Amino acid sequence: MRNFQSMLLSTLLLFFCYAPNCMSAFPIADRTSNDQAWLVSEPLQIDNMNISGITINKDWLFLASDEGNQIEVLKRTQNQQWQFHSLITLTNNPNEIDIEALAWQAPYLYALGSHSAKRKKIKAGLSEKENIKRLQKVYPEPDRQQLFRIELDNQSKVQQIESLSLTTELSKHPILKSFVGIPSKENGIDIEGLAIDKKSRLLLGFRGPVLRGNIAIVLRVQLAKKAFKIKKTKTLYFNAQGRGVRGLSESDQGILVLAGPVGDQLMSYQVYLWDGKNALNGKDQTPNGLQYLCDLPDTGGKPEGIEFIKFNQNSIEFVVVNDGLTNGKPTQFQCPLP
Repeated sequence: MRNFQSMLLSTLLLFFCYAPNCMSAFPIADRTSNDQAWLVSEPLQIDNMNISGITINKDWLFLASDEGNQIEVLKRTQNQQWQFHSLITLTNNPNEIDIEALAWQAPYLYALGSHSAKRKKIKAGLSEKENIKRLQKVYPEPDRQQLFRIELDNQSKVQQIESLSLTTELSKHPILKSFVGIPSKENGIDIEGLAIDKKSRLLLGFRGPVLRGNIAIVLRVQLAKKAFKIKKTKTLYFNAQGRGVRGLSESDQGILVLAGPVGDQLMSYQVYLWDGKNALNGKDQTPNGLQYLCDLPDTGGKPEGIEFIKFNQNSIEFVVVNDGLTNGKPTQFQCPLP
């Protein structure tokens, strides 16, 4: 029976590995006795089983949870571990704000809410009538509809916190407006990736919706220079084989994309290198605008955030954090370059 289960799992993994020459990434800095590169010295003070975002600024590590309203700041110690430094409380409202992604561009730390709606799950202990009532209502979750900009000093102390919402842009968008108000688990709006390109524009990656033809969406946002306001936006598209964006991270050669299932589909998590431009099929498409790098091995959790580390001669290294694993289990991986 065990052999049959192993064969079935292998077959399914092959089935969902759509990209040519698909190969697994391999961890190079997982928790081992002689490699402490991503060891957190103690349990996180935010919800450490629901880590959803990561970004790094030299000796500072920032982690977000999609539960609660705080970001945890850790500092690298002399023995190369990460130690608690402080908590950044984003709002005075204790409600969950569903922070799904972080990005850094000095002196600002950006934190992105999912902008998603939700529908309650049915419960086995309730009657049919009660469960139908639970299903009938969709909750817009306004606390989730925020993008934060946190100004920090060189010791990561908060100087100012500003916020804005993307609801106006989404409700006016020719494609995305149809998905506003649809629960995230039903292919509605769910923003989970955040990076900053070389022109200081924000890239917001959508876990959902994924459009017909397996098209994933990134919204590029240019901010005003003198205020935390949106100046203009541009929508970018690429095909990640039916996957949505689960994380983004900038590098000097492009944007790392962590792609994964929109819902709970049995589908592998993949990593791509993207040039930040539209990558739809067409006669004017830029060759190799979106390059598949690798699949991630099964971590036991759900990869939720990615952070670029470095390029080697023939490979790229990055860190992934996971929902469902203690402290997010930050793990460094290496993928061969195409």
